[in-house]
Amino acid sequence: MDIRKNFIQGFKEEMKTVLADHSVLLTVLVAPLVYVFLMGNIYLNKEVRQIPFSVVDYDKTPTTLKLTRMLSADPAIKLMKTPNGYAEAKKEMYRLKIQGFLVFPKGFEKHLLKGEAADANLYLNTTRFLPSNDLNRAVNTVMMTVGSGIRLRHFATKGLNEKYGMQLINPVMADVHPVYNATNNYGDYLLPGLLFLILQQTLLIGLGESFVRRRERGELTGILQKNGGGIAAWLGGSLGYYVLLYAAYILFFFGVGFPVLDIPLRGNLAALFTIALLFLMVVMVYTLLIASFSKKQIRVMELLAFTSYPLFLLSGYSWPVDAMPQPLQWLARLIPTTPMMDAVTKLCAEGTGWGPVSGDFRQLLFMLLISTLLLYWRIAVLKKRMVPAVA
Repeated sequence: MDIRKNFIQGFKEEMKTVLADHSVLLTVLVAPLVYVFLMGNIYLNKEVRQIPFSVVDYDKTPTTLKLTRMLSADPAIKLMKTPNGYAEAKKEMYRLKIQGFLVFPKGFEKHLLKGEAADANLYLNTTRFLPSNDLNRAVNTVMMTVGSGIRLRHFATKGLNEKYGMQLINPVMADVHPVYNATNNYGDYLLPGLLFLILQQTLLIGLGESFVRRRERGELTGILQKNGGGIAAWLGGSLGYYVLLYAAYILFFFGVGFPVLDIPLRGNLAALFTIALLFLMVVMVYTLLIASFSKKQIRVMELLAFTSYPLFLLSGYSWPVDAMPQPLQWLARLIPTTPMMDAVTKLCAEGTGWGPVSGDFRQLLFMLLISTLLLYWRIAVLKKRMVPAVA
């Protein structure tokens, strides 16, 4: 009965702490919902369209005019006012008024009609890699389409049939089949991981502040005076409040956030929910471990507030873990964000089930076991230091 009483007491006291502390309240009850739709709306369009682009045409022939019209018809390109020349176009790109420009040199059409190679120079602002990639793909598609048509007509004048002409133009045909994120939508790739990162970060800061607040107010000493089972039950009740709260957030994301933001959920939802909940439980234990070394609420907030971007980068979601320096690879495998982001990619984008994410599940389970043992040791150290001082 004492264990049950301590569990319920821990649950109720944590709920009161959250409601009484404005900082914790905003972090765990308001921020997750606000950030989801704030961040989600940033990437709502998902694809970069109507990118400012210019054409410098020194040839001014029917072929270059046709190419220019085809470029303007591409949804990725917004054709701007034609510059007077290369120097003006370069200046416009430096001012970021355009993200790239194409130069047709004098004699471009003449070379094409002779069946010779004709150069067109493409200049891109590659500091913004998403627009530059889309522009590069759009320009190359148009150039290859028109170039193949001109070569095909040239071969026809030589008496070659269309089928043989196409073989000469494209001796190697690549049959490409994009899978998973077939449309290369940046939002579909980024948003699922970002939503779970929001839950992680608000939990880190909110729970960390709550724990240290108890220490500042002297409440932790009273908790540590309980027997071993009482401490564990109290902590279980305290964490149980966050388990229920964040489980509700996950379900809200599935039922409201993902549909509103048009994020695909192709995989097993039960697997994603289970792994997400296990991930958040590991984050809770890690948070208590970190917070136990701090005596000031402001200090733990400062420490945990700056972890979001490093954790995201180390997780392998934006850059493969195997491509990182070896020490960072070791560090990446110690944080729960890494297996979680791997599972998110497999379940949200690839549409897998339990099989491919079973390794991520076992890794999180192992992290939970080890971190719980470390937390048990840390609580014992704190009890030894703090309880005799007030006895």
